[in-house]
Amino acid sequence: MILSLDESIQKLKTEILSQDWSLAQKKIEPLQAAFTCLKNRFSTRKNALAILTMADSILLYAQKRQGQVPPEFIDFLKETMAHVVNMYEDGKLDPDRDAELFKRVYGKFAKLKEKVAMEKGDPSGQVDHAATSAADVDPWPEPVALEDTQTKTEQKPLPAHPRQTAVKAAEAPPLPIQPGAMIRPVTIGKMSLAISEENIALIKPLSPKKRKKYIQGCQIPLKDLGSWFRRLSGQMKGPLALLKNGKLKKLTLPLLIPRGMGLSDIPDEEATMLVVVSNGQWHGVIFCRRLEQEAVPVLSLSRAKNGDIVGPARIEEEQELQLLNISQLLEREGFLFMPE
Repeated sequence: MILSLDESIQKLKTEILSQDWSLAQKKIEPLQAAFTCLKNRFSTRKNALAILTMADSILLYAQKRQGQVPPEFIDFLKETMAHVVNMYEDGKLDPDRDAELFKRVYGKFAKLKEKVAMEKGDPSGQVDHAATSAADVDPWPEPVALEDTQTKTEQKPLPAHPRQTAVKAAEAPPLPIQPGAMIRPVTIGKMSLAISEENIALIKPLSPKKRKKYIQGCQIPLKDLGSWFRRLSGQMKGPLALLKNGKLKKLTLPLLIPRGMGLSDIPDEEATMLVVVSNGQWHGVIFCRRLEQEAVPVLSLSRAKNGDIVGPARIEEEQELQLLNISQLLEREGFLFMPE
């Protein structure tokens, strides 16, 4: 079973709100498919990936148990899923907050493992509570199926997980580009948009075979974009152009999915081109159906924020294009690469 990103998030939300506290086999398989999709999406965020792996361990435990799962395990599963949904929907990446969240979740997971180990009389199952970050358990092990336990406890209500509310700045943030900057008209799905020329690192045609492969994996190996006759680094613009060719070919970038104004929440299955986008050391790939060869100057830009869209950019007296906020999109879903 393969789920899209939107289907995966919706599946988690449905399960979080469900009053059915069982984990029947028919529920486990769709959740595992959702976790697989989300692991690809969070592949560059170590703490988020670790939280997903712990949740996956609960599913494996339930799968092997084949019976009533104690409520505390369901509590933990629903809590981790709520955290994952919040991390996905929060547009701003905060590594410190992710690390703190990992500590709390891992502490609860450790207690569950310890509980199972004590009931089985296995001293090797004792958990080191000194682990305080994802780095302490790197590489994170494959999901560990917790052994069966016969202890039944009363059901506990799902704890509330209030979203942190961002403090609005007293002044509006500066526009990402100023009049006179160059932008490139682009079609994503059926929507005409624009990307700032300075954010475009590389443009490549996309075959149906490659498109299907990349959508399935949600990632694009940069080595696929090279050729026998031209060095990959020589084709790049911006920070990626400064990397050695060998190191560049080892990188794998995530497939980014812009949000807002009716944009689809799954990659375009009719895309014919891919665009490598960069902002500082953040990088990713966007699929599109069309990208104009020539960039055009912006006459004016208005702020009308809607998801990953900054607002309308006027390129002619009577023509406007909605400008993508590449920096926001990359900070939420992109790959952060710090050269040595």
